[in-house]
Amino acid sequence: MSLATSHPYTLQLPDFAGPLDLLLRLIEKDELQITTISLAAVADQYLAYVRDLADPDPLTVAEFLAIAAQLLLIKSRALLPRPEPPVVVADEDSGEQLARQLRDYQRFKQAASQLRSWEHEGRRTWERLTPPPQPPVPPPALPPHNVASLVSALSRRLQLLTTVPDPVVNLPTPKVITIAEVAERLHERLLAQPFISFEDVLNLATSRAEVIVTLWTVLELFKRQIISIEQPALFDSISIGRGERFGEPWHE
Repeated sequence: MSLATSHPYTLQLPDFAGPLDLLLRLIEKDELQITTISLAAVADQYLAYVRDLADPDPLTVAEFLAIAAQLLLIKSRALLPRPEPPVVVADEDSGEQLARQLRDYQRFKQAASQLRSWEHEGRRTWERLTPPPQPPVPPPALPPHNVASLVSALSRRLQLLTTVPDPVVNLPTPKVITIAEVAERLHERLLAQPFISFEDVLNLATSRAEVIVTLWTVLELFKRQIISIEQPALFDSISIGRGERFGEPWHE
């Protein structure tokens, strides 16, 4: 296909720079791979050139469309998988021939529908479905080993798997607070101030056991009227004050 072109502009692509007709000739002579050329970039550059013209020449636009259509046909043939050649049947009747043509028509119709949906999605590039042939990769060469090196490696691995017992550490026995000690704390706090918060009393406990002993002591002192407990309203802060028998000795 030979087209005389009058395009005054030059394409600037990563793999090519020159007029459009030269690009087509190089591709048709297999001197340039069509898969390395972005036809979207070709169209974008041409549209930018046409927008800058005050009065575009219809002949120039028609020539570009003809060359672009030829490039698109060549690239589609390079990207799409090639169907297997049809099997020629010697005595194929008209019914079988019609059925085969209908199957071919159905496949082309499905391909056209897929291309149309891709166009609506705004796709401008297409992936190659058939991967290029890969060169054979030789198996990796293993370094030579003898039986002694294998036994040594196995011995080192077994040493890593051997568990070392943890050293026995004697921990000090935690101190257990008594009810008398908690009662003494409350007595000293109430001597300094008439009321204390129950939350402040619990904050003095450093373990769960001390929290239980503190709560038990508060209930025991309240039962013996040594302390008083007040709560103005539901869910309000609980206050502990001096009871009627505050200061009297008591035993655990």
